[in-house]
Amino acid sequence: MAIESALRSIDGNIASPEQSVQAAAEWTTEDFLSAEPYPVPDVTEEMISAFVEKMTSPSAKGGNVIPGGPPTPAGQDGGPTPEPTAGYPYPPPYNQHEVLVPYTTYPYSTIGKLFFRQGGGSWVASAAAIGNNGIWTAGHCVHSGNGQPSGWSTNLVFVPAYKDGNAPLGQFTMRQLFCRTNWYQHGNPGGLFEDMGAAILNPLNGRTLSQVVGWLGFAWNFPRNQVWTSLGYPAGPPFNGARMWQDTAPYANDGAVPGSPAPIGIGCSMTGGCSGGPWVLGLATTNYVNGHNSYRPNNQPQEIYSPYFGDNARSLMQLVVV
Repeated sequence: MAIESALRSIDGNIASPEQSVQAAAEWTTEDFLSAEPYPVPDVTEEMISAFVEKMTSPSAKGGNVIPGGPPTPAGQDGGPTPEPTAGYPYPPPYNQHEVLVPYTTYPYSTIGKLFFRQGGGSWVASAAAIGNNGIWTAGHCVHSGNGQPSGWSTNLVFVPAYKDGNAPLGQFTMRQLFCRTNWYQHGNPGGLFEDMGAAILNPLNGRTLSQVVGWLGFAWNFPRNQVWTSLGYPAGPPFNGARMWQDTAPYANDGAVPGSPAPIGIGCSMTGGCSGGPWVLGLATTNYVNGHNSYRPNNQPQEIYSPYFGDNARSLMQLVVV
């Protein structure tokens, strides 16, 4: 609780207690296969109507980036090239397929499957390496959003380049979890506009996560009209969670949940287990995380939303890449 109280006032972020290396536990293959896909949070109009809050979309500030790099550290200059669209009615367009290149190839090596326990269950979701020992995911993957210390996920491990039950780059156990305080306190739907999560992991065999897999860059305060590639491990039918999928889609519309800035929607039919998978600007070129799989309206299975990445996302990111 002392750690949580100390961090509660740092730019709206909150942290779990640190977990000792001795307490960190790897998962067995049987554990991998028995974990359930964490459901993508559904939002109904009735849930939204229970909250009264004026929403506005922020004006673009020109955009800011921090570059990523492959396992052999090398930065990348420049920024993503915006591809403006006018938005789309439901169902918006998207191009979705299984990732066919070796997952251990950068930048796919930075994407992994997330295993954790929360609320008495064992769950799977998705996450991405963003530098040093830091990963980025959805807030609901690290905390249930119930406003209580008991809501923190436990026994969390990140398995980069997971495929068919195998962990070719190893398992990285958690040291500490972080999320936005709005998610921690309000959950679904009141905290979905800041459904952001991150974690600091323990090094593996004396090497940091970024030394093993590389890391994705980070972009914030960008215009909403972009084209992203969403990646993750959908595990709910018709998917089975064994393989990584990617979905390339343009901006479709703004989300209608309470809170400001409003989330961003794209076309995507990935299911539970994809939560926390990154939205990447310039995949295989600039490789900037600029969103992630967060939630969908319960009657729109071909659309998914991410919190807008403003200064709030940057402040959370900085806590885990130090």
